Amino acid sequence: MASRASWRRVSAPDVSMYVDELLGVPRSFACGWLAGLLAPVAAIAGVVGGIYLFTKKVPFITELVERDGERHLIVELVEPQEARSLIRRGTEAAQAFGDEIRSELEAEE
Repeated sequence: MASRASWRRVSAPDVSMYVDELLGVPRSFACGWLAGLLAPVAAIAGVVGGIYLFTKKVPFITELVERDGERHLIVELVEPQEARSLIRRGTEAAQAFGDEIRSELEAEE
């Protein structure tokens, strides 16, 4: 009779506790990965936003200069409208470069 009484006191295992432990590692990894991805973007946005707040201009890479075999990026403060045109110009240059690479690869085949 004593053995029956001891079985009554035992409850079913709490499955949610095990599920939380199993999902804890992937959840932590996903949160760390997302934070590692968004933190640098947020930092850059904060710096650009702060510069714009004080100067009403945005920092932008305007040109690439090659000196002594090294490449240097020139960053200048430009008006937001000028930055839009620079982005458009850079996009066109990237498309032209991609087309050039594509044509060279097709010529090799």
